[in-house]
Amino acid sequence: MTLLKLQTDCFRKIRLIFTLFSLLLFSFSGILGQESPASGFSENNDADQKIIVGQIRFEKNKTTRSGIIYRELLFNSGDTIDADVWERLLKQSRLNLLNTSLFNFVDIETSRTEGEMPVVDVVFSFVERWYLWPVPVVELADRNFNEWWRTKDLSRINFGLILNHQNFRGRKESLQAVMIGGYNQSLGIAYSKPNINRAQTIGLGFGATYSRRREVAYATKNDELAYYDDPGRFSFKGFDINTSLLYRPLIHHRHILTLQYSQYIFSDTIYKLNPHYFISSNSKPNFLSLIYEFRSDYRNLKYYPTDGYYFDLRISKQGFGIFQNSKLNVFDIASAFKKYFTLSDRWYLLMGVSVKFSLADRQPYFMSSSLGYKYDFIRGYEYYVVDGRHTALTKLNLKYRILEPTIIHLPFIPTEKFGKLHLSLYLGMHSDMGYVYEPNNNNEFNNKLPNSFLWGNGFGLDVVTYYDQVMRIEYSINRKGEHGVFLHFLAPI
Repeated sequence: MTLLKLQTDCFRKIRLIFTLFSLLLFSFSGILGQESPASGFSENNDADQKIIVGQIRFEKNKTTRSGIIYRELLFNSGDTIDADVWERLLKQSRLNLLNTSLFNFVDIETSRTEGEMPVVDVVFSFVERWYLWPVPVVELADRNFNEWWRTKDLSRINFGLILNHQNFRGRKESLQAVMIGGYNQSLGIAYSKPNINRAQTIGLGFGATYSRRREVAYATKNDELAYYDDPGRFSFKGFDINTSLLYRPLIHHRHILTLQYSQYIFSDTIYKLNPHYFISSNSKPNFLSLIYEFRSDYRNLKYYPTDGYYFDLRISKQGFGIFQNSKLNVFDIASAFKKYFTLSDRWYLLMGVSVKFSLADRQPYFMSSSLGYKYDFIRGYEYYVVDGRHTALTKLNLKYRILEPTIIHLPFIPTEKFGKLHLSLYLGMHSDMGYVYEPNNNNEFNNKLPNSFLWGNGFGLDVVTYYDQVMRIEYSINRKGEHGVFLHFLAPI
C-alpha cells in the first residue's frame, strides 16, 4: 500500500469522525447558542447578592471619545446588578471593546465599597492602536498567495499606497484612500461614520473606486481560471460608487443596506472567448445593485474566535432594468452560521456552514464565482476554483492552544502601540466539505469539480498576534489525493 493511499485512508477516517461531530453538535447548536437574558438583572431581592455600579472611569484613551466606549458597555453607573452576573458583564464588555478594533489591550480594575449594598467603581485602562496608516502596498495580482507561488512571477505584483485613518476624530469613523499601480491599478476613497445619532444606532458609509486590470479571467477551464491578456492594454476598466445605511440597534446586531452603481468596460475579445461572460455582448455594461446584510455576532474575539457564534444573511439584487445597455437580472441569497466551543482550557472546536443560492434566469460567468475566491474555499483546493449556481460549504476545526496569549514587550520600541504585543499559538486539525451545483456546466471547458462532492482534510499551526493579525501554515490533502503546504492570513472559520 502506497504512502499516499495510507494518508488518504487515514484522512477518510478523520473526515468521518468530523462529520459525526458536525451532525451531533449542529443539532444542539440552537440550544447551546441561546442567549442569557440581556439585562442581567434578577428578581432576587437579597441585597447581599447585588451590587451597585459606582463610578466608571477611562484611562489612556487619548484619542477615543468616551461616548464611543460607553456604547460597548453592558452596564451604566447606578445600575443594580446581581453579583454572580456582574463578572460576566465585565468580561463581555471588555470583549466588546476589543472587538471594535480600536484597542490592542483593555484592562479593568474594580474597587468595592461595602455597605448595605456594595458599591463597585470601575476603571478601564486602554492601549490604543495606531490609527493613521500610510501603508506602502506590495500585493499579488493572483487570487491568493498559494496561487502566485506556483509561478513566482514578480511582474504580477501591484504596488502603491493606502492611507487608512481609523478612529478618525476619535469617533470610530474610518477614512481610506487607495492608490495602487503596477500590474493592476486602482484609485479609491471610502468613508464611514457608524454613529450619526445620539444613541449611536445609525450610521452612514460612502465609497468610490476606479480600477484597471491588464488581464481578466474570462472562463474556468480544467477547474482553474483562464486569463485573457491584451499586451500593452487594459482588458478591464471599472467604476463603482456606493452608499450604505447602517443600523445597529443592539451591540451584537447590525443591518447594512447598500446601493451601488457600477460601470464596466471589457475587451471585445472576452466575449468572443466566452459568449456567456455577461448577459449581453455589450462591452460597456452599467447597472445598479441593492444589497441587504444582517449580522449577529456573539464571538468572543472576531478576528480569531474560540467561543460564541456568528450568523449572517446577505440578499443582493444586481440589475433593475433601468439602463438599456444592460439586461442583467441576478438575485442572490447567501447565509453563514459559525459556532465556537470551548471544550477545556486548551481545546476548542470550531464549525461553520455557509450556503448561497442564485435565482437568476441566466447566470453570467462574471458573477458565478462560488468556491476558491476570498474567504470561501475548501482547504486542499487552493489551486482551484469552482463556479456554479448554488453552493454549500461546511468547515470543521479542532484546535489545541500550545501557547497561551503571552504579552511581549519590545524595549527598542518606545510606544506601547507597537512595543507591547500579544502572541498565541494553536495546533489544529481541519476537515472541509462542499458542493457546487451548476446546471449548465460546460463540458467544453473540462471542469470536473462542479456537481461533485468535495472534501479536504489536514492539520496546521496558527500564529495570532496584535492588530488582528493571523498567519496559518497548513498541510492539506483533497479528494483527488493532491496534498501540499499552504499559507493563509485569516482565521480558519
